[in-house]
Amino acid sequence: MENLQKLMVGLDLTPMDDTLIGYTAFLCQNPKIERVYFIHVEKNLEIPDELRNIFPATAPADERIRVALEDKIKPYFEGLPHVQVTVLVEEGSPLKELLHWNNIKQTDLILVGRKLRLSGSGVLAQKLVRTGRSVVLFVPETAEPVLQHVVVSIDFSDYSLLALDRVLHSSILPPNVQVTCLHAYEVPTGYITLGESFEQFEERMKGFARNKYEQLLKRFPELRERGEFKMVRLDNDENIGELLVMEAKRAWADMLVVGAKGKSAAALFVLGSVTEKVLRYDSDIPLTIFRKPKEEIGFLEALLNT
Repeated sequence: MENLQKLMVGLDLTPMDDTLIGYTAFLCQNPKIERVYFIHVEKNLEIPDELRNIFPATAPADERIRVALEDKIKPYFEGLPHVQVTVLVEEGSPLKELLHWNNIKQTDLILVGRKLRLSGSGVLAQKLVRTGRSVVLFVPETAEPVLQHVVVSIDFSDYSLLALDRVLHSSILPPNVQVTCLHAYEVPTGYITLGESFEQFEERMKGFARNKYEQLLKRFPELRERGEFKMVRLDNDENIGELLVMEAKRAWADMLVVGAKGKSAAALFVLGSVTEKVLRYDSDIPLTIFRKPKEEIGFLEALLNT
C-alpha cells in the first residue's frame, strides 16, 4: 500500500484557491492523510518605504497573507480533526519554492490548480510536468469532489504499470473505485509488406494488447471485479493527448491517471511527452501524474542552484 499521508497544495490568491482547498478537504476525508501544507509564494514581500511611512503599523505582508489564508481554509477542515494544516507563505520563484518545500517536508502528493477561464496564467502546471519528480495532481477549476471512476492510461510500460499499481493500492483513492485501463494502439504502416489488410493487422495489434492485459490480470487480480480494459486506435494524424482526454470524458471519468517517465536536466525544455500533451488538452478532469520515486536524483538540487 502506497500511503499518501502528507499533501502540499499550491495557492495563488485567486478564485482557484477555493476549488483547490475544497478538493483537498474532500481527499482528506481519508483518515490516513495526516498533514496538509498549503503554500503561497510571492515574488516580493517587501513593503515600499513610502507605504511603510504612511502605514507604520502595518503587519508584515507574509503574516497578513498567512492569516487571510488560514481564515479561508479553516471552514473546510473543521470536520477533519485528524488532519494537521499548516500555511506557508514564502518569497521567491513559485516553482522553486514549491519544489524546495516539497523536498523539505517530504510530502507525498502535490496539488496545483489547472486554469482555463479564471484569471492567472497557470504556467506552474506545465513547468511541474517538466521538472517535478513527485506525484502531482492537477485540479481543474471546475473539478467536483467525486472519485468513483478513474481512467488509467496503459501502454504496458513500467511507468504505466506503476501508475496502475498506485491507483489500485494508494490510500488517496477509495478502495472500491472503478478503474478503466485505457490503451491507445497504433497500426504500423508495415502491414502492407506482410500481405495483410489493414483490418487484419489491426486485429493482430488488438490481440497483442488483449494478451498483455490478461497477463496484467495475474499481477492485479482485483481488476477482474472493478476494472475494465478499453482499446482505442490512434491514427497517424491524431494527437495522443487529445485522444486520451477525449476518451476519459466519454467514460465520464472523475480522474485521469498517467505514469510519466522522468527527464534529465538536459531534456528539461524538450516538449512533446505524452504527459504534456495530455495536460495541454485536459482542462476539465483532475489529472494525476505518477513518477518513479528515485528518478531524477540530483536534478532538484541542480534546479534550485540555477
